[in-house]
Amino acid sequence: MKSPIPLTLLVGFLGSGKTTLLNQLLRSPESGRAMVIVNEFGDVGLDGALVKKSSDGLVELPGGCLCCTIEGDLLRTLTSLLQKRGRRIWPLRFDRILIEASGLASPGPILRTLMVEENLSAAFPAPRVVTLAATGLVSEQIQQHPEVAEQLAHADTVVLSHWDRADPDQRSASWELAAKCAPGAQLVSATKGVLGGGLGLEELLRPGSDLKTIRSRVEVHTHDHTGSSDGHHTQGVTALCLTSKEPLDRAVLDIWLHFLASRREPRLLRIKGLVRLTDGDCLLVQGVGEWYGSEKVPSDGLAQIPAHSQLVLIGLGLDEAELRRGWAKAGAG
Repeated sequence: MKSPIPLTLLVGFLGSGKTTLLNQLLRSPESGRAMVIVNEFGDVGLDGALVKKSSDGLVELPGGCLCCTIEGDLLRTLTSLLQKRGRRIWPLRFDRILIEASGLASPGPILRTLMVEENLSAAFPAPRVVTLAATGLVSEQIQQHPEVAEQLAHADTVVLSHWDRADPDQRSASWELAAKCAPGAQLVSATKGVLGGGLGLEELLRPGSDLKTIRSRVEVHTHDHTGSSDGHHTQGVTALCLTSKEPLDRAVLDIWLHFLASRREPRLLRIKGLVRLTDGDCLLVQGVGEWYGSEKVPSDGLAQIPAHSQLVLIGLGLDEAELRRGWAKAGAG
């Protein structure tokens, strides 16, 4: 009988720090030869470019929510990977699989797929669900985005990310709420993907709940993922990708991004991008709600440095024409 393959599923709302934690996992010796599956909301994916080169394999599944529109793609991808791994001649070599789901994905349908398909349940008998939640935003996001409660409810481990951005009261309240939403789950804080409390990354790579526990969670939190207005997904979320072949001025870009992040309507949930600057540098831009930041990217810091600037905006009620005008004024026209 073949040994089971460790599988870790990373979930968490938009901007919770999944890719940052994923890169920390890939740097750890315990990750071994990892096959990574990355899913993003929207037609243009950036997270694949943000995954470090230490991954032995990368499969990108853009264009939808992993638990909804491309659930079949996940099944086909995992089945194909298992077939290639089992080849006698030129097998695909990997020790584990890491899946980074989109910020709008619920673990339930993904776990159901792993249970129902016989070949998958045999290969991945105890997947670990690691749920990331932005410290200080947990309460607000649970109220406004139904995905967040489900992500927490299925967790084996809850990582309260962006710990350094929260004050003591926010930390305490977020910890208490996460414990309530994820009874029995392991809780840990994290800053920039570094776990607190002395917890090692290897804990996130160990087997998770058994199939009986997973089945119980899925049955309790099951729901229809048809994409209709059933209240189980945040409605009206859209993604816009802005691109430019011309380099941008950093000062002008910062002013525009600060303006976008501080607006209440339309509501911007997530900013992420790789931007080429007039001074020749490449800038990694990240934003969640009213917070955003940027940092210079070293030439060897990413799986790939894009030739052109790409900025992805995800939010509610986005005005594409207005955003494109602002992007043009920032120097991308």
